[in-house]
Amino acid sequence: MQNLRPFFSRKMAVYFLAAFFFFGSKRVSAYFGDQGALELGLKTRTDIIFFSGFESDPWTSNWGLAWGPEPPSQGTLITGKDAFERHSLRVKYPKGTFSSGGGLQSLTDFSKFPLRPQQSLYFRYYVRFEPGFDFVKGGKLPGLAGGKGNTGGHKPNGTDGWSARVMWRADGKIVQYVYHPDQPGEYGEDFDWNYGGCPRFFVPGKWYCLETFVHLNSPGKKDGIIRSWLDGDKALEITNLRFRDNNSLQIDKLYFETFFGGGDPSWGTPKDQYAEFDNFVMATNYIGPVVGKTVIQSEGDVVPASVMTRARKSILVFRGGWEKNWSVSHWSDGIYDLDAKVPNRDSNGSGGESSFGNHSVLIQFPDGKWGGVQFGGNALLAKEFKLIRMAIFPTGCDVEYRVRFELNGAQVGVERAVTPGPRHGWKVNRWDQVELSLMDFQIPDSFDRIVINSNSSKAVSPFYLDDVHLEK
Repeated sequence: MQNLRPFFSRKMAVYFLAAFFFFGSKRVSAYFGDQGALELGLKTRTDIIFFSGFESDPWTSNWGLAWGPEPPSQGTLITGKDAFERHSLRVKYPKGTFSSGGGLQSLTDFSKFPLRPQQSLYFRYYVRFEPGFDFVKGGKLPGLAGGKGNTGGHKPNGTDGWSARVMWRADGKIVQYVYHPDQPGEYGEDFDWNYGGCPRFFVPGKWYCLETFVHLNSPGKKDGIIRSWLDGDKALEITNLRFRDNNSLQIDKLYFETFFGGGDPSWGTPKDQYAEFDNFVMATNYIGPVVGKTVIQSEGDVVPASVMTRARKSILVFRGGWEKNWSVSHWSDGIYDLDAKVPNRDSNGSGGESSFGNHSVLIQFPDGKWGGVQFGGNALLAKEFKLIRMAIFPTGCDVEYRVRFELNGAQVGVERAVTPGPRHGWKVNRWDQVELSLMDFQIPDSFDRIVINSNSSKAVSPFYLDDVHLEK
């Protein structure tokens, strides 16, 4: 027994202490990454295994890198108004680059921490594409992987590896780009982020929270799962995937990969472009967006009601249940209710139990015929206002409408269309905020009426309207 004591005292003690340190604490988990920089909302959680807010110097020192980042000159830390928090990582995509020639790439190997491989894992991060970003045909974003982490046209065979990155496609459309043994072709398979029927899109200039959950299948079964969320709303659910044919393949890698492509020049960026990244987290339970942080979005976006702000000076046109400064009425064909209660449509109460929605305007335009709702009041000078803002609760993905201004019953300026798609990706059965610049309406002088109307055969789903403001 004396010959075994040195072995036990050194090696077994290390294993025991590591197991206690990483899995035995009941207060807060020990995690890899930026020590002391963990988000406030995560500090009491015991399931966090990795966090990076790019607060270490160099930031690569605690990422468990097997290789990369490549090329290092295209990833720089920034501070100030473009950063998400204290520091963010800005990635450059040089003009004309595609595939591995542009952006930034690295591979985190769990064994470098060391961290045991996982059967299930949640992975979350934030990304922002600079204003005016041209998405061209598509590009890659970070994601989890296992084994050889198959990419680049290497179709998995069930025993070598897999990967589950995110991609942007044309117009900023979001997909999960998955390499798995049952993919139909040589390259990975797209799974659209369209849970609930609405495709999701990135809008340049806005920070997004992306989270993906991967649960590996049982060998011999197609019961692998991928779920993804955009800003805390479920955007994708797949429950019948085959990642592997044996238990040796697990979740043991993280790709930080972002570049245009695609493998030919038609995918290349037409100019130098930039994107920012921040707050990478891996955990064994759902993570969710940063708690208690409001991100200022770019003007013209659809913004979740949870981040609506009253910081700017405004004139209230309509808010259900409040004293009405402007009259509201409807005209022509369609179904309208000017004092409608929004039904509570989802389990978390994000429907009718919001700050408004108990006395909203319900609009259901007729197919292919004119119809609308109008708000009338005292004449106002258009040049005194920067934008019109309104809250929309769509009941389907196909909601669209037009906005115009009138004076003494005649249209002034031009109409603006609000449609689903790259600019307005509706969150169905939840409040969205629409902001439109008044400059785009080209109003020459004054107006005394705001009209919401449509004659489109596509406008088939009803929607609720509330909280209409003119912002100075």
